Amino acid sequence: MKNGEKPLKWAKGKIDSISAYMAYTSRGNKMDIKVPDDPRALEWYERGKRHFYAKRGQLNLACANCHVDSAGMMIRADKLSPALGHVTHFPVYRSKWGNMGTLHRRYGGCSKRVRAKPFKHQSDEYRALEYFHAYMSNGIEVNGPGARK
Repeated sequence: MKNGEKPLKWAKGKIDSISAYMAYTSRGNKMDIKVPDDPRALEWYERGKRHFYAKRGQLNLACANCHVDSAGMMIRADKLSPALGHVTHFPVYRSKWGNMGTLHRRYGGCSKRVRAKPFKHQSDEYRALEYFHAYMSNGIEVNGPGARK
């Protein structure tokens, strides 16, 4: 960085405190993500949509398989959450982690669960997925930071 500071890590750490503050000050605002009539924006949206519905990993599952088709059902001792609204409560404190984590950290965890190699945090794949995922939650109130099992 120009001022000599090291960049923040994207999965956890100080970025969580900043993100948590931003989420808290945004509580009550509704998600209002626009996809402008611009080829670049449309491509990112479509890229995120393809990622959301693409099967991957040894278990051959897509995000939609768990968070649309099976939302509300139990997997092991956990209830599968619906995709709608996921982005509205991040960052989250997860008991499993013992600390806060970003949405991209969670995306990596989901990838590991289906036995796929996770992408790097802030990769184009996860950024496009987040764009599509956020658009899906339009009209839902921000309620971050959150807490999950």
